[in-house]
Amino acid sequence: MLSFSLYVEREQVNTVGASARIQDLVRRHGYLAATASIIAATLLFMPFRHALGSEQWGWPYLLVLGFVAGTAGVGPGILSAVLAFFAWNFFFIKPYHTLFVADRGDLVHLGAFLFVGIAIGLQTGRLREREVVAQREERHAASLSRLSASLVSETTAVGIAEAARDELAAVVRASAAELWVPGGDGGLIAVAGTGARTPPDDVAQRWEVASRDPSLGDELTIEVATSATADEHPRYRIVVPLISVQSAEGVLEALVDEQPDRSRRQFILSLAHLLAASLQSQRLNAIAMHAAAGREAERLRSAMVSSVSHELKTPLASITAAVTDLLEPDIQRNADAVQQKLRDVNEDLHRLDDAIADLLDVSRLEAQAWEPRPTDFEVGELVGSVVSRMPRTARERIRYAIPEDLPMLHLDFVQLSRALHHVLGNALEYSDGPVTVGAEADGQFVIWVGDEGPGIPDAEKPLVFDKFYRGAAGRSQRSSTGLGLSITREIVRANGGEVTIRDARPHGTKLQLSLPLEGRP
Repeated sequence: MLSFSLYVEREQVNTVGASARIQDLVRRHGYLAATASIIAATLLFMPFRHALGSEQWGWPYLLVLGFVAGTAGVGPGILSAVLAFFAWNFFFIKPYHTLFVADRGDLVHLGAFLFVGIAIGLQTGRLREREVVAQREERHAASLSRLSASLVSETTAVGIAEAARDELAAVVRASAAELWVPGGDGGLIAVAGTGARTPPDDVAQRWEVASRDPSLGDELTIEVATSATADEHPRYRIVVPLISVQSAEGVLEALVDEQPDRSRRQFILSLAHLLAASLQSQRLNAIAMHAAAGREAERLRSAMVSSVSHELKTPLASITAAVTDLLEPDIQRNADAVQQKLRDVNEDLHRLDDAIADLLDVSRLEAQAWEPRPTDFEVGELVGSVVSRMPRTARERIRYAIPEDLPMLHLDFVQLSRALHHVLGNALEYSDGPVTVGAEADGQFVIWVGDEGPGIPDAEKPLVFDKFYRGAAGRSQRSSTGLGLSITREIVRANGGEVTIRDARPHGTKLQLSLPLEGRP
């Protein structure tokens, strides 16, 4: 039973496919199909000529001409009515094989048939033509809708060109399409991947005219018949300037297999308008992004000036005040007071040196000049070098958790010293208790710094590595540029590693520098 049902379904599909092929053949060769249909019907009716009265053979012919008119349109429908009129008279009305009509009743039947047949051809053909137009418009609207949806997500001219090429191939049978857009030198460049280097003369000419006067719009569209060889079926090359509301955005060039009618030309123009709007949107977005980048650069420049002003002027003012106080002749000081003043001056000089180093690091970061120079060293050397440059009060708060059996590192010692210095400095500045420096090696080398401070809120963790960002805790510190962790991240990345933030238990922050064991990958 199942095999029988499958057989029936298969036969139904074959029947539907055969019917569709017949209808397509009739549509494409309307007048020839009308003639062939009447001839075939006459040959089919001839063996049964005596089965019906001569006045009744008009009805079968009406079915045939109705099919022709409903499939091929008005012209073939009228032709089939006229041919059926003569075939009925010649083969089915006595005397046979002549156009003479002996019976007046048959003459009335023939006249009525011709009138009704032409009316059916006109009405049914017009309905068919309207249906064809409606279906075509529906396909065009659906294609433009698909293209609009595709262009919303496209961010490159290449993507726009590919989407347009697909729709042109599906709707107007375009065998090739090229999108020309202005390049950096003002000339046109191809983006659809056809391999063309320079635009054809008519494309360049249309672009120059459209660039000078975008108001000309669709008047610049051209359509040229072309073929590669004399015996090849001619194809049609269409060139459409892409003009938006404000300016010319490019030129669309398409090669179609059939001469486009008015409906297809309108579809191509509508598609060109969509492409122009999309290209204009991309261009305006690029301008807006450049403007936003300029504003961001100006904001960073202002932040840098503010930071530099604060970080340089504060220690300089402190140093100036201390030295001025020491040079005051009227004030007597003992040796301990002088030593304390000098220690304060030394600490301010270290702050000044750190601020200048940060600015130099930022300039290297902006120039993308983090080029590591790896050497072999132990993590103890690195930690010792960083801690030794810190004030005595800071060194007293540092604890160590570094095993003795760790492998050596093959990275840039100077750069990692700067990174660890920033991390340790932040931990010491934003917490009051001890700060622990540790290291471990398990697949990668991890150097970590943990404190027992208030910790970093989850909302601020993604932001602390941004330049000049200072959280709530940072804004309350007297010395915080917001550059340290940004510099740290860039240094560690340049050496093939990554920086991560963890919450310490029961409270505090643990910042990890994850580094490759065998140098930069």
